[in-house]
Amino acid sequence: MNLRSRLTGIATGDQAIFVRRALFPGFPEIPLMEDIALSRVLKKIHAPLCLRERVVTSGRRWEARGVLRTILLMWRLRLLYFLGASPDALARKYRG
Repeated sequence: MNLRSRLTGIATGDQAIFVRRALFPGFPEIPLMEDIALSRVLKKIHAPLCLRERVVTSGRRWEARGVLRTILLMWRLRLLYFLGASPDALARKYRG
């Protein structure tokens, strides 16, 4: 995921997103994909920087749904979002 983020400039929430206060436009008011929408806006302002430090996030969703199933779900939702699907519809799919 770190390599993907470095190549695309798009970070997801479980990667810990840090933004200088002066550049932070606020989170988009959408129920899902707000991290991707924020990354898109920030990319236009400045190229993202990736830190080497690590963060720890919860693995409960990965454990509950399984790694492969979770990865496939996330890829599907991101693809649908990039193709123009509504974040509201995606949030319903995400919650199952």
